[in-house]
Amino acid sequence: MAARIHELRTQRAALAKEANTALEKVRAAAKSEDRTLTAEERAADDAYNTRLAVLDEDTALEETKMNRERMIAAAPSVSVGAPRAEQDPKRGFDSHVGFFTSVMKNRRAQDVADVSDERLQTLAVQDEEEGLAFVLPSGFRKRAAVGSDEQGEYSDTYGGFAVPKSRALGLLAVGFEGDPTAGLTQNVPMATPSVEIMARTDKDHSSSVSGGFTVARRAEAVTFSASRMALEMVTLKAATLVGLAYATEEILMDSAISFAAMIDAGFRLQMGAHVLNEKIRGLGGDQYIGALNADCAVSVAKETNQAADTINYKNVLKMRARCWGYGNAVWLANHDCLPELAQMSLAIGTGGSAVFVPGSFGATPDTLLGRPIIFSEYLSTVGDLGDIILVNWSQYLEGTYQPIQSAESIHVRFVNHEKTFKLWTRNCGAPWWRTYLTPNKGTNYLSPIITLAERG
Repeated sequence: MAARIHELRTQRAALAKEANTALEKVRAAAKSEDRTLTAEERAADDAYNTRLAVLDEDTALEETKMNRERMIAAAPSVSVGAPRAEQDPKRGFDSHVGFFTSVMKNRRAQDVADVSDERLQTLAVQDEEEGLAFVLPSGFRKRAAVGSDEQGEYSDTYGGFAVPKSRALGLLAVGFEGDPTAGLTQNVPMATPSVEIMARTDKDHSSSVSGGFTVARRAEAVTFSASRMALEMVTLKAATLVGLAYATEEILMDSAISFAAMIDAGFRLQMGAHVLNEKIRGLGGDQYIGALNADCAVSVAKETNQAADTINYKNVLKMRARCWGYGNAVWLANHDCLPELAQMSLAIGTGGSAVFVPGSFGATPDTLLGRPIIFSEYLSTVGDLGDIILVNWSQYLEGTYQPIQSAESIHVRFVNHEKTFKLWTRNCGAPWWRTYLTPNKGTNYLSPIITLAERG
């Protein structure tokens, strides 16, 4: 089995090398011809990614199988001879699990002779009407004093309170799935609460891609026209995000784990979730400007007669066609969208091609039309605006004037014998595009933020 895993990894390394070599070759050709990659060249690279994902999935399955084999081999067992089995109250079984597992394996036995596990044969009860049954070994039963069911640990009022209990340290929590945009946005250092960034006004490529500059051929001695560039100012203003909590001095003193640390960790987690929610649907002002409310966002309309609460191939293809900088873009979608996306395919003759490609147990992400897709509970449910979005987060500015700070006070609620805990940060975020892009040719606007209209 280990040899098979090694073989798969070797195949994957060779295929990855082949894919990189092919990609560098077409990139060099495109650069020499002063063009971008063609659809066929991109499709060829996507095909390599699909084959790599399949190899990753096969490797993960082989590793899972090998781990299971190791668990089976390491499983404890008790082997006793026939005489000792009669004396053992557990009849040779090491636990309830071992007994019930053996019972399940012999559930189809018609009589004692059909029972394959010798340990069960002494526990078999044959009944003409009910068939074959097995009795739980006495070693697994709770027994009270002879002739009495009193003073057992199974009854609190008659002895159970005398059995001590313990509590494991730590805190179980579901927590936050994480910010899928972390590290993708453009970080802006902020030495003051307000930062201005000069930007070129170049969102109309019908005549100029440089904010107004133009060039032209001219004949000798013919006067040529001057042109100039237009600029604009992008402003980021940090706002305060704060969390406040109280805790009694008693619980701070008596808690087995640090209650203050629980408050601090909880607020930091909540702030991360709050900021992600604002990146998606923030309204501006003291909030981030979210992708759904950005002035540059382009919304793709639903298809004619499209059923409610659905996502189809044409939806995502049109979103892809409207995205500026798709090579850096990431799809975000609600978990509710997965059934729609997983069944999506492009019909090609009598066959087809998958649009959504599942990842391989964390080794590779899920992809949609060749780009990663990340599922988050902070997107809208399927059918609503914001259930699936396509964003090039490199065009999103995110600044932090003051990282998360914390403070404690015994004075605010001194007479209540409580301590006050406060955590805060000062930050901001917004797309720097003020409008979508008019391409040099073509009828559709482009944008780094693409949404899908409601399909209610």
